[in-house]
Amino acid sequence: MKTLTGVRLLDAVDGDLIPQMTQDFLLLGEVLFAVCKPQADKDNVDQEVFESGLSGDCLTEARNSLVEALLDFLPEDQRRLLSKAVTHQREVTARGMEMLHRKLDDPTMADRMVAELEANLEVPGLNVKSVTSPASSASTPDR
Repeated sequence: MKTLTGVRLLDAVDGDLIPQMTQDFLLLGEVLFAVCKPQADKDNVDQEVFESGLSGDCLTEARNSLVEALLDFLPEDQRRLLSKAVTHQREVTARGMEMLHRKLDDPTMADRMVAELEANLEVPGLNVKSVTSPASSASTPDR
């Protein structure tokens, strides 16, 4: 795994591999391919073809299966630790998704976003007229 991807699977226990794979689907695809590489080699499936088959809910299911396989592989003390970390990560992800749904369901969100965009585009001391008016030739002194 480390040779193919630069990823240490034990970073799932003592690092931040699981949150990384939750947020970075390209990393997840690389890790999944590395895990499946012996079978992919047997079936003459290259990484590009393998990763092109990963989309939608399949990614979530594959990540969850990888985590479950890691849990089965680890000794009891590390398994308990990773299990707790995974439970917390899933809770954080679920809460984050609920929050995003609430924000996106807010009927005033578009109006607030446009108002914020307009406010960010305003430049103090500059108005539309001064931007669109051509410079007068009389205002430029001769040198």
